Amino acid sequence: MRTILGPVAAALLLGLVPTGCGGADGSTVDGGNGNAGSTATSTAGKISINTGGSNSSGGSSNGSSGSGVVINPGDACATGSANATLSGVNLFVMFDRSSSMTQKVNGGPDTRWSLTSAALTDFFKSSDAAGLSLALRFFPHDKPAPGCNQETKDKTMPFCDAAACGMPLVPLGPLTAEAAPIDKQEDALVTATADSAPGMAGQGTPIYPALDGALRWAAAQHKATPDQNSVVVLVTDGQANGCEQDIGKIAMLASDALAADGTRTYAIGLTGSQEADLDQIAMAGGTTKGIFVADGVSTKQDLLDALGAIRGQVLDCDFAMPTPKADQVVDPALINVNYTPGGGMKSTLPQVVNEGACANASGWYYDNPVSPTRITLCKSTCDAVTADAMASLEILLGCATVTDVPK
Repeated sequence: MRTILGPVAAALLLGLVPTGCGGADGSTVDGGNGNAGSTATSTAGKISINTGGSNSSGGSSNGSSGSGVVINPGDACATGSANATLSGVNLFVMFDRSSSMTQKVNGGPDTRWSLTSAALTDFFKSSDAAGLSLALRFFPHDKPAPGCNQETKDKTMPFCDAAACGMPLVPLGPLTAEAAPIDKQEDALVTATADSAPGMAGQGTPIYPALDGALRWAAAQHKATPDQNSVVVLVTDGQANGCEQDIGKIAMLASDALAADGTRTYAIGLTGSQEADLDQIAMAGGTTKGIFVADGVSTKQDLLDALGAIRGQVLDCDFAMPTPKADQVVDPALINVNYTPGGGMKSTLPQVVNEGACANASGWYYDNPVSPTRITLCKSTCDAVTADAMASLEILLGCATVTDVPK
């Protein structure tokens, strides 16, 4: 039986109480007893934080690493706390089964397909995949619908059909901590992989419709479950061959999906793919750069590691902005996130400017600082929270946001 980390106890209580913290006339709010020069001043409804020391009893203060700063629901500036839950992750794997996948690896008995499909199968069985909801499609492939291939010579069959490519061979379903056959999704994924060996010679590598279809699926899934993240993983061993081959247009599919729905695209390149092409797709899809796995003795393990790394990067560590009551307004400058590890002390996580500022910091950031819709935890914080089955998170409303000031 596989093991899986327990779910995060994200208990976020709802209750907006119309009390204030400072006024719109420029009044000053004292940080509380023990304040050594820290003030939060409200001017025209916006909070600026000036810190000259530490804060030992709550209130508004600056905490560049969350050290010693705790804002509690009982603080004078607090107006309540809000319900939210960490989002789930729905992942679509689009996996290449073109004829080039039958090539022998370094002259040995193994083919590129035998090694990489074995890695895919091992990933489905691993604890890294437990907790994911995952769908799978191979390309080029006429299952479960014909048309996910390059143009046929006689043009009697559909081809370059994004709609066909967007129909998963294995529909979305959750992978659990159990092993197959108890885990029915694992059983279906492993069986489908075993039955999908390359056999469509001359069907090219139709990356454009394959990616287009996967991203269309992700958009529809996001619409159906807006509080969950949709992610696409493209795995290929070749350059676009057949259908639209312009890499700029292929990358634009990923950038459009990222802008429209927040869908991230990961690109894994096997031997035969072009590094620059995969980098371009990944960057457009919000995942910085492609991941490359070369033919060799470590091909299987390298691909397994790559899939595991992607799983770690798509952990469900973001959640929706709190929804106010009808007569209330949530001010994004007056939100704090409290984190309590199992058996540990509560701390108020600092807000950082964006994901890039998370490199050397814990904390959280908004998806859009001007008009935020989601709150995302930095990776180090996400790792700590999701590794602790007893951890809890709380969104506190009304107090000036504790921020991480660049040094």
